[in-house]
Formats: sequence, C-alpha cells, structure tokens
Amino acid sequence: MGLPTRFTVGVQNEVEHFAGETRDRSFTLEARYALANWNKLPLNPAISAEYRLGISNAATDSGEVALLISHDFPHLIEWAMNIFVDREFGGRRSTNAGFAQSVEVPVLLPEEKLEVGLEMQYGSGGESVDRMRSTKGFAIGPTLAWRPTKNARFDLSPLLGCSDHTPAVEVFAVLSFSFGGSGTGDTEKPVSAR
Repeated sequence: MGLPTRFTVGVQNEVEHFAGETRDRSFTLEARYALANWNKLPLNPAISAEYRLGISNAATDSGEVALLISHDFPHLIEWAMNIFVDREFGGRRSTNAGFAQSVEVPVLLPEEKLEVGLEMQYGSGGESVDRMRSTKGFAIGPTLAWRPTKNARFDLSPLLGCSDHTPAVEVFAVLSFSFGGSGTGDTEKPVSAR
C-alpha cells in the first residue's frame, strides 16, 4: 500500500505445503522507504524493515532489515537485488544474511504484462535441516511475472539448490496486489525475497 512521501506498507501471509501437509506458516508486516523518487538516484535504493510473526510450530518470530536496489536498463531489461539481514527472536536466536537478485525481460504481451528471467538467491544460514546443519548456499532458477491487471501481479520462481545445504527445489509463487497505484516506478523485490 503506497503512502505519501515514498513510504510503502506491506502485509504478507505465507502458506506452505511440505511433506503432504499444508499450513499457515507466518504473517509479516513490512515498512519500506524509497530514498528518492524513481530514477532520481542511481539504482533507486529503498530501505525495508519487516516483522514476521511465526504461526506454525516450525516458524519463530523474526525481524529483517534490507536494502533494495533496482534498475531498468535499456531494451526493457529489469534488474533487482535485495540484500538482507534476518534475526530470529525466539528459539535458536539465529542470524541469517544474504541476497536475492533477478533479471527480467518482457515477452509476448504489450505493456510488460508477461516477463521472464532468471533469479538467484544466497543465504548464509536459515532453517535447520537437522541438529547439525542449516540451509545455506546458492539457489538459481527461472522466473516468470504476469500482470493480469495494473494492480495485480503473479510471480513464479522455481529455484534449484546448488549445494547439499540448500533444498533441491524451492518453488516461490507470489500473488500480490498494489493498493497504492499502478506499481510503476517502485523497487520490486525478487520473488524469493518476498
């Protein structure tokens, strides 16, 4: 939801399907501030802070601070990067840092309604696989973005793990609605960072 003076407020509900069980995982509140109007500063930086409330037993409350940067290159190439630090408040009290980035180009449909590209994610530590290991490392895969309307967007990004510490496949499917306008000229996070 866009607010005056380059502020954005977001809410997110995460539902996961794992080992044959579907459950509500977390609820997130985000505040984002763009340091300048679109294309007034190089890479269009924005600062994001979010609080994630863990709903399922596997998720704990956590907070994240991120720097979002993006740029529209000539020939309609869009690049975005999210550099983040995440801290759990309960349980293990672990800290995770990393980045996610994506490159997309429009195809087939006018007004950039359909975009395809590549997404890559790196995390230094995350969910525990067992008592001795946590997920960390690189994941990479294709990404697809479809805008059925000016205010709605569907993103799909299956990422393939590149080491034995990352999940073999993670699929990110995000349906988002913008209540603050058409969403043009806004720093967009890579799908895996949402």
